[in-house]
Amino acid sequence: MWSDALLLALHYLISVIPPTVIGIVLMELLIGLGWIHKLDFVTAPFMRFAHLREEIGMSFIASFGSPTAGNSMVADLNRKGLIDSKETIIASLINSFPSTIVLLRNLLPVLIILLGTTGIIYFAIVVSVGLLRTAITLLIGRILLRPKNGNVQKKGAVKKKLKNAFMDALRASWIPLRRIIPVMTISAIIVFQLIDAGFFDTISLYLKDVSALSYLPGEGLPVIAAWFASNIAAYTIAGSLLDEGILSSKETVIILLAGRVLSSITRIRFTIPYYTGIFSPKLGMQIMLLSSLMQDGIMVIVIVLLALFW
Repeated sequence: MWSDALLLALHYLISVIPPTVIGIVLMELLIGLGWIHKLDFVTAPFMRFAHLREEIGMSFIASFGSPTAGNSMVADLNRKGLIDSKETIIASLINSFPSTIVLLRNLLPVLIILLGTTGIIYFAIVVSVGLLRTAITLLIGRILLRPKNGNVQKKGAVKKKLKNAFMDALRASWIPLRRIIPVMTISAIIVFQLIDAGFFDTISLYLKDVSALSYLPGEGLPVIAAWFASNIAAYTIAGSLLDEGILSSKETVIILLAGRVLSSITRIRFTIPYYTGIFSPKLGMQIMLLSSLMQDGIMVIVIVLLALFW
């Protein structure tokens, strides 16, 4: 019922809003303290190659700790007018690689326990796809963006005392936060009400009947179906089929990758309020769609290559 959906939306917001606040305040604090340039050596070569601002390198590093914080940093730079929409999209796509690592790192022990060596192979492929997507995005940035002037990058990097910098960061962060939090809240409530109404379940049922599944081993279809409910459920079923010799290691990896692609529609229920809340609704939807298309497009190519040459 609608009250349950409201509670789920509240739970989601409780998990997302604090990192968003921290990310924006942290960005302001790092700029105020001049620490942006101290970590420049780690990401600067990649940022220069892609014609991105050096601050985006800091958001990339922050994303390994919290993807929400990293994207909030990028959104803050956009709202200040330091980067345009094109650079914002490219920066967020680059930050998706740390997001992938964060999501998968806790699942690696589960994959090893349930799938053994096959789980490690699957994990390595997913990480490699993320790396490839990041490399492609860096190349796109180099083609589409203009080289940054070094003097422009250093502008505004004025060192302050910690207390003063923190107070200034809080004041500067209030402006974007008073817009982000209401938009994120409204988006989450709408999406979780749609979930409760069965909107995404209906779409998932249609996806389960797509003709592309006819090319996959029929024994692995329960794994595909499980993906729409839970990735852990999919790994568990795949591990059982692998142990019983019903699926080979190759078939298991391909089935898991295919399920990951086909079930991407179910992840939209979380990514819509996430991206539209951190960024503007229009920009957030653009980033979400491009990120999904790149991820799933590369994954499909990998699946075809594995089927042909493994």
